[in-house]
Formats: sequence, structure tokens, C-alpha cells
Amino acid sequence: MRRLASRWRRLLARAGDDRAAALVTVLTMVSIMSALAVVVVDAASMSTRRTFNQTRMEQTQWYLMGAEAFAIGKLSELARMREDAAIDQNAWLGRSFTFPLDDGAMEVSLRDGANCFNLNNVAQDIDGIGPAANPNGIMQLARLLDLIGIRSDRAGLGAALADWIDADMRPVPGGIEDGAYATGAPYRPANTLLADMSELRQVQGFNADIMARIEDYVCVRPTTAPNLLNPNTLTPDQAILLSTVMPDLSVEEARQVIRDRPNGGWQDLDAFFMHPRIAGLEMNELRRASFSMESAYVVMSARVTREGGRESVVSLISIQPGGSGHVVRRLFGVEQGL
Repeated sequence: MRRLASRWRRLLARAGDDRAAALVTVLTMVSIMSALAVVVVDAASMSTRRTFNQTRMEQTQWYLMGAEAFAIGKLSELARMREDAAIDQNAWLGRSFTFPLDDGAMEVSLRDGANCFNLNNVAQDIDGIGPAANPNGIMQLARLLDLIGIRSDRAGLGAALADWIDADMRPVPGGIEDGAYATGAPYRPANTLLADMSELRQVQGFNADIMARIEDYVCVRPTTAPNLLNPNTLTPDQAILLSTVMPDLSVEEARQVIRDRPNGGWQDLDAFFMHPRIAGLEMNELRRASFSMESAYVVMSARVTREGGRESVVSLISIQPGGSGHVVRRLFGVEQGL
């Protein structure tokens, strides 16, 4: 009997161990499956949020591109209106317009994109050759740098930029070509037009300080043609640009000319040239050709603010004869530039 009781005890103990082991196994599997379920649910939630955010971002960008279409349509409308009556361009340039959206608002502003020195004008297009150095553009950039207060090697900066853009390997007087970029981590000049202001960082001599000081007066346009200043949209802060193309007009005199602009602007260039501070100056064909009452470019800045975030764009709009326009370039995620 004693032997039988001992055997039963051993069998019951073994059965208890098996049940405990089975329970541990089940609990382990349940915990693993729970962790996997959490991972799956979290991944699905993240994917849903990502899809939602991407959809909202795409919708916001379409809002911004709609602002471009609105701006182009408005510019065409104003061009037609100018055929019948004078339009005060300062009534809409530089002003901010706000449009309500279902879950936010869109803010749009326009500014004249031609009232700046086109850095690509230090070169000129030569048929069959490509861009070549433009002495007039180099000299005008040197004049602009001098007025800004950048007097050390100002001519060299323009020449270095011309050599960066021109298609040949021969340095212009005071310029530099491949050899100057061969030290350190070597690279070669682009030998083509600038596409963005940021490229100036690669041109020898254009350091961060110089770029910061010139950014309000220079720009990059997709052509070597000079920008034609619009007397009716120049601001007093841009008086340096007026003095650049009219060297015998001081910056303070240029600022006063801009401040003397009549309400609604000058009727035509002849009226502008009749200003007392300009009438006595020598106005050759080259100087007269530096101005136009029709701006070739407009820069549109737009910002959409919606629940949960915002997006912005800066677009360069090229204005064609007759007022029609098209977007030359756009930068998402910035509010200034171009």
C-alpha cells in the first residue's frame, strides 16, 4: 500500500509540472501575440497618419499652385485695364491679400521681380558659342557693389562671376578660371548661367558677408538680358539700383526721385525723365534702355495656414507682352527669395 501511494504521488506531481509548463507556454504565446498586435496597430495608425498628412500636404500645395493661377489671371486683367486707364501698380504690388479656406487661410503677395540686378547679366549669349563675358554687365555690377559699400576688389568679383558663367576657359581681365578652384577639394566653374543665388557660394570671392549685403539688390533670372527697372514700382529702399544705371545720380537723389513719384505713377518714361533731378543728366540710348513701364517678372509669395500646419511657396512669374504669364520657377517651403 505504501508503495502504491508513493507511486500516485509521483504521478500527480508530474501532472502538475506538465500543467504548469503548458500554462507558461500559453502565457508566453499570448504575450508575444499581444506585442505583435500592438506593433501592427501602431504601424497601421502611423500609416494612416502618414497618408492623412501626405494628402493634406498635397492639397495645400494645390492651394498654392491655385494662387499662382490666380496671380497670373490678375496680372492679365490689370494689363487689359492699363490699355484704357492708368493703374497705380503700388496699389497691389507689395500688399498682402488673405483668402479664407475651409480650415484655414491663404495669404498672397506680389512684388516686382525686375527691380534687381540680374547676376547672369555679367555674361551675354553668343550664337553657337554660349555665354561669354559681358563688360557692361561686369562694370555695372562693380558700380552696384561700390554703392553698397563693397569696395575691395569689386571689379574682381564681377570678373570672377563672368568666368564662372562663360563657356570658355580663358579668364577675363581680373577674372579666374579652373586653376583657382583646383586647391583643396577641387571643382570646376559651371560654365553656364546661374540657376539660384546659392550658387554664388562656389564663386571665389563671394563669401557669406558679401552675399548677405547684396541679397536685397541682386537676383538670378533665366537669361543674360539685363532687368529693366520700372520707375513706377521702385521703392526708396531700392534707390541704389537707380543710381547703378545712372552713375551721375547719387543714392540720396535717386531716393528723392522715387519719393517724388506722382500718385498713380508716371504716365510714361518721358514723364519720368523730365523729373528735375534727371532732366539735366546725360541720357544716352543705353541709359534709356535700362527702364521700362512694363515689368518682365513678378515674384509671388503665398502661405497657406491650415489646422495642423502650414506650407509656403515663392514663384517667379514671367510676364509676356499683352499681360499673359507663366511660372518660371517655384520654391516650396520658403517665404522669401527669387
